[in-house]
Amino acid sequence: MLSFLLSLINKPLKHNLVELQNDTTSVGNTKRLWVQPWKYAENFIITINLLILGFAIEAISGGAGINIPGFPVNLYFIIGLGVVMTLVYVKFRDKYVIKWLSGIPAAISVIVLYSVMVLLLGFIPQDMAQPPVFLKISGLAHVKSSWPFFLLQFYFLIILGFVALKRAIPFKVKNIGFLLNHFGLWLTILAAGLGSSDQQRFSMNLYENEKQSNLGIAENNDKYELPFSLKLLDFNIIEYNPKIGIFDIGTGRFIMGKAKTLPFAESNLETNLGDWHLKVLKYLPQAIYKGGALVPTDSIAGYPAALVLAKNTISNDTVRGWISTGSINLHPDYLKLKGKEYLMLNTPEPKKFYSKLVVFKGSAPPDTIQIEVNKPHTVAGWTIYQSAYNSDMRKWSNLSVVDVVSDPWLPVVYTGIFFLLAGALYMFWIGKDKKE
Repeated sequence: MLSFLLSLINKPLKHNLVELQNDTTSVGNTKRLWVQPWKYAENFIITINLLILGFAIEAISGGAGINIPGFPVNLYFIIGLGVVMTLVYVKFRDKYVIKWLSGIPAAISVIVLYSVMVLLLGFIPQDMAQPPVFLKISGLAHVKSSWPFFLLQFYFLIILGFVALKRAIPFKVKNIGFLLNHFGLWLTILAAGLGSSDQQRFSMNLYENEKQSNLGIAENNDKYELPFSLKLLDFNIIEYNPKIGIFDIGTGRFIMGKAKTLPFAESNLETNLGDWHLKVLKYLPQAIYKGGALVPTDSIAGYPAALVLAKNTISNDTVRGWISTGSINLHPDYLKLKGKEYLMLNTPEPKKFYSKLVVFKGSAPPDTIQIEVNKPHTVAGWTIYQSAYNSDMRKWSNLSVVDVVSDPWLPVVYTGIFFLLAGALYMFWIGKDKKE
């Protein structure tokens, strides 16, 4: 992200580094602080102090964060900010403060620290139920709604806006790509930040063979009536084949040997694990006990099982028998090899899980939809996501957990991203023409 933002600035990075080196040359030639024009040292000091101010406000408020107003206040703010910045630039663009805010050193300093905050947002778990005291009072447990992030983001938007206005007034056709990039980034950050207050997210626990429901549950367990109802028709899980492995109950670990990962069980599989050569004589994806033996079945009650021949490569001892994953009602089948070593099948991992839902909305006819992970469905401005299920029951789960999300500012964010891409394509095309 940092490299991308740096590329939006209208001077090469090499030139910026030369300026930075000139700011801190030998002792006799070192530029004094706060003597105009302000360079990198002054701008980093200003930005760092703005960040410290944000942390101080956050600590004084006990880590309460900032409550960003919702619609229509945030819309008025976005429009007002754009109008005020334009008027200020037109009126005072010859003043030093505007030249400073639209300059490279100010942009670089805020980009660096803003990128650091974005990285912390990714590395530190957010919105924990019981965060550590330090993370809570500093706002690092809720970066997006913290004062330091808000102040830094607002400062970034001011600088980004003035940088764009510097190229927009007077308007020149050759600056179209630059303006699209900067305005797109400005709009994306502003809409994503201020629009977060209008985002709504609720969870719904849907059970098979139960009546429709329109109650969403918020993170604080408050209930919300949605403008539509959902009924779960069917929930299904497609699983990978279970992995086969030798478990040492003495160490509590699988014996890997030279293998990096455990192999998936399948018929005719041959592999070496530790001192054992394993061959899967028969693999049944769906098996059940019948007459004291494991036999294939199409029933949902079935579970994976494998007939395995294990031969010790040192002693030539052989062990043959069935192993299985078991089900919610039956224990797994293990095969003892020697000592504390047991051959077993791991619990299968889900490959895909999806829900078939019926959507009821007002007087409209019911609509049957299917959702799965990364394949949501939109209803009345709300997006329905497949979220979870009863992992203890695995494929036998009759519970499907879905999230319903409303984010009215998402189209504005997409518009900003579109401007970014359009600017990049425009500059690429212009650059191609110049090269030719």
